[in-house]
Amino acid sequence: MDTLVEARGVQHSIDTRAILTGLDLSIARREVVGVAGPNGAGKSTLGRLLLGFLSPTSGTITIGGTDPMTYRRTRGVGFPHEDAGRGWEYATPRALLALHVDDLGALTRDPICRTLGIATHLDRRVATLSKGQWRACQLAMVLLPRTAFLLLDEPEAGLDPGAQGRLHEAIAMRAAAGAAILFLSHHLDSLATVTQRIHLLVRGGFHDRIDPTEMSLAALRLRYMRGVDAVLANQLMRGRAA
Repeated sequence: MDTLVEARGVQHSIDTRAILTGLDLSIARREVVGVAGPNGAGKSTLGRLLLGFLSPTSGTITIGGTDPMTYRRTRGVGFPHEDAGRGWEYATPRALLALHVDDLGALTRDPICRTLGIATHLDRRVATLSKGQWRACQLAMVLLPRTAFLLLDEPEAGLDPGAQGRLHEAIAMRAAAGAAILFLSHHLDSLATVTQRIHLLVRGGFHDRIDPTEMSLAALRLRYMRGVDAVLANQLMRGRAA
């Protein structure tokens, strides 16, 4: 297995409060790995550590054999910027994509572009696009460049069910082309569709590892809810005993 991302014993604390505790995670090229968990579980903190915006309190993270900040600055990482295009309302998606891809002439023929359904509004001003159309353009800025590592944090936000399906197809295409992809979400249906395995993150720790191909979506949801409830109940009992 051609592992690109490797995290071992990762802990992150703010003052004396542990946000993440002892996480181990590896992602190989051509693999989509999911991390599921409720709000406040630590998913976004994990993402910022893997992007090099934060440093672990203890443990190690390497991407392509180097630290996350160096990798991001020298090789690039595909991740959605919520403010991408802000202040460019009178620009077109084609002009903004020019900052991310080399061959603008091939955009309308690119399979990712066609799959995301943005080809028909590449030359419209951003201000005239619907929220869903603009979100699809933002995702194209992440998925079109041929970066080896993609970190997608709740990428379905702002997309209708049809657009979500197109996003899943585009993610699968990027993985098939050799990318290592981390998908952070609390939407189990999305994770079950595109990932090879799902790690359950609750209160800063991984508490389960699930192969979504081995069970139905209903069984996956039940296992997720039971896992979350078990961790929270255990921590509540510890608090009462302290």
